[in-house]
Amino acid sequence: MQSHIRWLMAEIDRWKAEGVVSPEQADRLRHRYEQPPKETVPWGLLVFATAGAIVIGLGVILLFAYNWDEIPKFGKLALIFAAVIGAHAGGIRLLAREGWQPKLGEALTALGTMFYGAGIWLVAQIYNIDEHYPNGFLFWALGALAMAWAIRSTANGLLAAVLLAIWGCTEAFDFHTPEFWSVMLVAGGLLPLAWQQRSALLLAATLAAIQLLLAVNVVNWGGGAHAFTASLAWAVLLVAAARVTDADRPDFADGAGVMTFFGFGAFLVCAYMLSFHRAADGLLDWARQYGPRPALAHAFSWSLFALSLAGWLLIARRSLLQRAMEVRREEWLLPIALLYCFGIAFLNQRGWGNFVSWSFNLMLLGFAAMWMWRGCQESRLRPTVLGSLLLSAVVLARYFDLFQSLASRGLAFIILGGIFIAEAMYYRKMRQTKGGAA
Repeated sequence: MQSHIRWLMAEIDRWKAEGVVSPEQADRLRHRYEQPPKETVPWGLLVFATAGAIVIGLGVILLFAYNWDEIPKFGKLALIFAAVIGAHAGGIRLLAREGWQPKLGEALTALGTMFYGAGIWLVAQIYNIDEHYPNGFLFWALGALAMAWAIRSTANGLLAAVLLAIWGCTEAFDFHTPEFWSVMLVAGGLLPLAWQQRSALLLAATLAAIQLLLAVNVVNWGGGAHAFTASLAWAVLLVAAARVTDADRPDFADGAGVMTFFGFGAFLVCAYMLSFHRAADGLLDWARQYGPRPALAHAFSWSLFALSLAGWLLIARRSLLQRAMEVRREEWLLPIALLYCFGIAFLNQRGWGNFVSWSFNLMLLGFAAMWMWRGCQESRLRPTVLGSLLLSAVVLARYFDLFQSLASRGLAFIILGGIFIAEAMYYRKMRQTKGGAA
């Protein structure tokens, strides 16, 4: 029962005791507002049972590891297969039941997937297999991915996202062989599952893995400039996808929020880096940064650019022509920034560092001003705080490369403090106005 309903039930009892309402009226009020009891998930049991299962599994592994050399080969294989099959069988059995037990069953299947991964390395040890070790993470990830789809499991999907990211990073860092398929497996294997399950957690893990693998692979294929522009295009694409999801899939509002977080987060990091004139030249210079496979880096960058542009053209058609969705004014700066950066990179225009940095400083200030203004107008704390933090970050960055004298630095801080005081007063005024109107 929710807290306000419990409060109302207590108040009805008090009114009845004080004679404010008759017993019949109290019964009618209680019958009208009392909610039927719902079967709740015992999260305490699930959390501690899952933790206990994992700890027991690790303990069993350590005990067998202590006597591993004494166990015959077929005994070792039997133990490995028994652990994997037992955990998965128990989990699938619980998944078929009603109530909270499927949650525990999903945790057991995730434990079985962990045993499966441990079994890969133990089998390699038993038979002295000296193999390319990232393949172990790949096979483990494929097993987790298959299990995630077989039982529609978010937990196994999270394991698959982590393992595929580890596989892609070990290939790139330890063997300098970035894998195109690492990005494709995460995007093609996990994004549809997160969408189907409406799992914001799995979507967040998948987007984080894609961003990491995208940067790692493209920087090895074509250098830092290509990785930067690909990440920028990916960020702009995510914000477009979030807006379309908001309009077309209101039942997955959490997913739109996750895409907005990762999209705006990556975009603001890219824009902040470009606000430094010394970094701006190198980050948009494709000509001086070649890797072993620049064609693949170009393909990734331009594919993401085309998808981002198509997404924003769709939004422009629906918001400006059909009036079917609304987009905040400052968000149109994202596709403009994307066109601007890809144009400079494609034309190999050098010596534009100062111009680029000033452009992105003004863009960041525009975002900060719009968020602060909208937050005060709507009496919403979150955009007000985000705009204030962004403004502070821009001023602090310019503290080191623009404001050279103590006088200019002091003046900058005085202006910043004055803006915050005026913002606080305006925010309070708008809250009072809305409170009075209500």
